[in-house]
Amino acid sequence: MSERVRRVPVGVWWALVELVALTGLAVAQPLLDVTGKAPDFFLLHRSDRAQILLLVALIVAAPPLGLWAVEVLAWLAAGERARRLVHLVMVTGLFCVLALEVAKKLTGLRGRRLVLAAVLVGLGAGLVYARWAPIRLWLRYLAPAPLVFALVFATLSPTAELILPARSTSNTAVAVQTRPGRPLPPVVMVLFDEFPLQSLLDSSGRIDRRVYPNFAGFADQSTWYRNATGIGGWTPFAVPSMLSGTWPTWGQRSSVPDRSGWPDNLFTLLDRYYNLKVFETVTQLCPPQRCGQTGTRSGFTTVAKQTAKLYRTITSPQDTAADAASVGENPDLGADDTKKGPTAYFGNLAQDQVRRVDRFVDSINAEDPQPTLYFLHLLLPHTPWKYLPDGRVYNSSSLPNAAVARKVWPTPVQQLNQQRHLVQLAYTDKVMARILQRLKDQGLYDKSLVVMTADHGDGFTPGNSSRGLGPGNAAQLMWVPAFVKAPGQTKGRIDDRNWEHVDLLPTIADIVGLTIPWKVDGLSQTGPSRRQTTDKTFYNHPGEPLHRPGPPNFTTALHGVTDTLIRAHQHGERGLWQYGSTADWIYQPPAKLGRIGGSPVTAKVQDWDLFARIDPKAPAVPTLVVGQLTGPAPPQATMVVAVNGKVGATSGLFPMQDGQPANSFAAFVPDFLYHAGPGPPQLQLYLSTRAGGGTQLQPVTVASGT
Repeated sequence: MSERVRRVPVGVWWALVELVALTGLAVAQPLLDVTGKAPDFFLLHRSDRAQILLLVALIVAAPPLGLWAVEVLAWLAAGERARRLVHLVMVTGLFCVLALEVAKKLTGLRGRRLVLAAVLVGLGAGLVYARWAPIRLWLRYLAPAPLVFALVFATLSPTAELILPARSTSNTAVAVQTRPGRPLPPVVMVLFDEFPLQSLLDSSGRIDRRVYPNFAGFADQSTWYRNATGIGGWTPFAVPSMLSGTWPTWGQRSSVPDRSGWPDNLFTLLDRYYNLKVFETVTQLCPPQRCGQTGTRSGFTTVAKQTAKLYRTITSPQDTAADAASVGENPDLGADDTKKGPTAYFGNLAQDQVRRVDRFVDSINAEDPQPTLYFLHLLLPHTPWKYLPDGRVYNSSSLPNAAVARKVWPTPVQQLNQQRHLVQLAYTDKVMARILQRLKDQGLYDKSLVVMTADHGDGFTPGNSSRGLGPGNAAQLMWVPAFVKAPGQTKGRIDDRNWEHVDLLPTIADIVGLTIPWKVDGLSQTGPSRRQTTDKTFYNHPGEPLHRPGPPNFTTALHGVTDTLIRAHQHGERGLWQYGSTADWIYQPPAKLGRIGGSPVTAKVQDWDLFARIDPKAPAVPTLVVGQLTGPAPPQATMVVAVNGKVGATSGLFPMQDGQPANSFAAFVPDFLYHAGPGPPQLQLYLSTRAGGGTQLQPVTVASGT
């Protein structure tokens, strides 16, 4: 055997050269072409230069070396004739793959017809290869092609920006200072998510400082553009449009939310003048050389597996989109289930938002070279709703996804979700205070431009989806908080001009003193109002503007919720627990609501084991009581959940899934009603119905749920 290895025929080496050429054409070129055009793929996985180059080496070298190893084994086992036969089979197979890829691009053939055509062409090419020496010579001359493909990928493709040393990040004209003698101020921008203006307000249109004292305090020192509306309910195009000052176009419908789709944005505007400390979430608009990469780094094995999956789409005989940027999670927003755009960065939705705030706060430092941009896109009060006002968590996962995954949630779930949203917003108020206090402690608050706003609201209107603009949810979905504190500003004011979020970037540029070197659709709102119309524009999809009348919807938004839906004026923050038509029942003994009695009722409670022993001061408290009656529910019945003899929450009954009976319930009880100790004795459930002109409460026996 060792003697045979020492006497390797020259044909074995020429076979390797030919396999290099053919795999370069059939594997390396299409893969490097697709991934080269999609830096988003590598940004998604936070691949560094070494990881990207290793992947390129794997794409170029692994296929020919793997096939060649099979040939060598055939030669060692059965001799030269067997090797040649194996080589011919491999070459023919690669010709078939190459024919499929070419025919898929140049013809309308798909499916079995495409496969048949590719096989016939591949067999013909294999026959010519076997009988005509010039084609073998041609393949050998093409052997350097994979190296050329790799060089083009590493130097000329859009992905090359992640490999080559940092260079100028804009191909367009740069911003120019409008006040050259004046130093540029630090800029602090916190972009919240799923944050309706209405949630902050009482019925007078003011921030309810009894519930949200820190937002109210910031409004006292900033300009509050109270009539501000977002651009769209889908963050991957709403945020880039906000930060570029342009409406989302039809051409951006499938654009990944990074610089490939929005090359001109806040970060490229400030890039020349500012130190950048940027924490993005589902976008990568900031040049990665300056700001790092969004998300969590994936291992090389994950990147390689995703690349292999991508190659399967390239060689599929069907019209499967070969788009590296489409790899990612498809979010469940409770809205329509159509694909709204690339979701490459949606894996980042699982990040711990509190820790992100910690990192952002720690990044604010008086020793930073100024001017610095401090930017945070924070998924609060965004779902998942899991925080109590003091920052502790509760059993949010006890409500199955099926109840919130439909196009339109049942009304009881919609009401519960709004209550949970408001509770999480109370915690967001405390998070925001930490950021402002850090700025003050570092001596940066007074001299900085501080912007706090949100990309869009959230709809809780019965019969409407949460993130798609419908007939009745404009006030909740479109109107968002927008606070702008100019450098040196100490006195707040309310400005009710027609602000739309394409105005954000022009306003920031005007305040700091920079020109915007690209055409924007927005207007600076620092001087007299220049927008003549009062209508509002919103996009469910890029390129498809929807219009709503501004004044009547603004009036609805200003009506607020804090003293109409949740009765916050009665108990301050604790009033967050009093919600809807049965708000007056909260904290009352059940016996005061009606007669207790009637036929027995049984219900299963989800995650009942979480209630076995309760510590109301623990980091996690089971405050969400979700269950299902074991039998049919009486019409117009309400589930009443009491804790230690006081009503803590109520819930209408609803079907957990389409086609099921309306016998499920979900209620959110105050954590402070619990005592330390076993939970089951503390919880009492009653099914409330109308009987004989009064209210009857049937005791419910609780059984463990699934």
